[in-house]
Amino acid sequence: MCKKKLFLLALLPPIFLTGCWDKKDPEDRAFIITLGADSTGMGCSFTFAPANIETGEEETYTAESETLAGAVAQVDTHTSRKTDLGQLKTVILGGDLLQEPPKLDALLGELERSQTVSEKVMLLATDGSAAECVEAAMAEDSKTGLFLWDFYKNTAREVAVTKGMDLDTFLTERQEQGGCGVIPRISAKDGKLKLGGGMAVSPTKVYPLEDAEERGYLFLLGEAEGALLEGTYHGESIPVEIGKSHVFYDFSIVGDSILCTVTLPVEGALQGGRGSLLSSRSRKEIEEIFEAIIKEEVEHTLKIAMGAGEDLFGILPRLQRAMPQLAQEYSRDVLWDAMVFQIYPELELKDMGRKR
Repeated sequence: MCKKKLFLLALLPPIFLTGCWDKKDPEDRAFIITLGADSTGMGCSFTFAPANIETGEEETYTAESETLAGAVAQVDTHTSRKTDLGQLKTVILGGDLLQEPPKLDALLGELERSQTVSEKVMLLATDGSAAECVEAAMAEDSKTGLFLWDFYKNTAREVAVTKGMDLDTFLTERQEQGGCGVIPRISAKDGKLKLGGGMAVSPTKVYPLEDAEERGYLFLLGEAEGALLEGTYHGESIPVEIGKSHVFYDFSIVGDSILCTVTLPVEGALQGGRGSLLSSRSRKEIEEIFEAIIKEEVEHTLKIAMGAGEDLFGILPRLQRAMPQLAQEYSRDVLWDAMVFQIYPELELKDMGRKR
């Protein structure tokens, strides 16, 4: 009897190990790293770009459907590998799709509800074709498909021309900001990628942000570290790199207006100095020149939101936290129409150049 029990126990481990008998091996799956979505007809055109570790060859699939799930099902009917979104890193939203809020909301909702797609998947937006951007990204790295992911993970924070945005953060910001938010911008021209700027998305319209406008937005967030500004001093063009960036907001009632005072303490370093070290007077003059540049960029960025009549950059949530009673009494539209801004950059140069 004991021998029979031991025999049965010996059989149990193999039985438990077969719990994944219906699962596919990795080589039988197409692990999609980058996904592009463009508007077309009644639905969307989805471009799937899988990693291709073994051969490194560029490979993309395209399918049209009203839903992402429907597109995946279509792709699976004419490929030998099962489409797997479990490793999806980047979703690129096409310009036409951004102009159709119902379609955009439907796709974002499907991504949010997905049991497979991570809430930390990175979002990018283009004013052109998402499919072209996917093709260009795969040309940069078709083996792992991680070119875009690596750029925003390793480089974006150092150059301050764009800001990474994941799905969960974007959806949270839109909820707080009345449906508005900024997605990093990507474009493809002649098969080459350009990363920089942003796409400010509102419930009704999309506003492209050029590099300087995106930089103004980053100053408003206190996240402009790495920004390179160029000014003119005594007829010579000089660059200053921002080393530290902070922001402080103060709100007050002035007549019928809500005054938003934005103070921007930043530290910078003069790049490529020549000759002797600059004097304290020159230092003050250069600081004032670049404070004026920062002020102009931030004010120009804010003009986009004021002209749109919508809080594209998340100012009202700060007001609501500072003056909750005011926010309860008036609608977002009334508060935004009453808003006026004063911008005060405070630049301190920590490095004034080198002798040569």
